[in-house]
Amino acid sequence: MNDVTDRALLIAELEGDLEALPELLETNNRSMERIGAGATEELDYAALGYTLHNMYNLMENSFYRIAKHFENDVGNAGWHKELLHRMTLSIEGIRPRVIDRKTAEQIDELRAFRHVFRNMYRKNLDPEKLLHLQKRLPDIVGSWKTAIGNFIELLKTI
Repeated sequence: MNDVTDRALLIAELEGDLEALPELLETNNRSMERIGAGATEELDYAALGYTLHNMYNLMENSFYRIAKHFENDVGNAGWHKELLHRMTLSIEGIRPRVIDRKTAEQIDELRAFRHVFRNMYRKNLDPEKLLHLQKRLPDIVGSWKTAIGNFIELLKTI
C-alpha cells in the first residue's frame, strides 16, 4: 500500500471506532439502568464493569491503530500504559499529538480499571469504585471522541 491508501484506511478505521461508540454507550446505559432500579448482585456490577472494559478497549484499539500506522511499533512490556503516554506526544516529522495529558489521565483511569477487571479471580468488584468511574465516563468518552475526531480531520488535511 502507499501512504495515501494507508492514511485512508486509518481514517476509515478510526471513523469505524467512532461509529461503534453509541452501541457501547447504550449497553453501558442499560447496565446502569438495572443498577439504578435496585439490582445489587455481583453479576449486575460485573455487567457494568464489562461495559467499562469494552469502552477502554475501543479507545485503546484506536490508539493502537495510530501507533502501528505512524510508528510501526507498540513496544513490549507495559505497552498498554506506554501506548497511552505515546498518544500525548507530538513526534516531529511523524505525527501530531493525538490526546492531551488531561485526556490521557482520564483514559488511564479506565485502563487501570480494565487491568483489574481482566485479572480479577478471587475478589469482587468494589461497587463504590465502579460507580465513581461510571460517573466519570461521560467526560472520558467526550474527551476521547473529540480528540479522535480532531485527529481524523487533521489526517484528512495531510
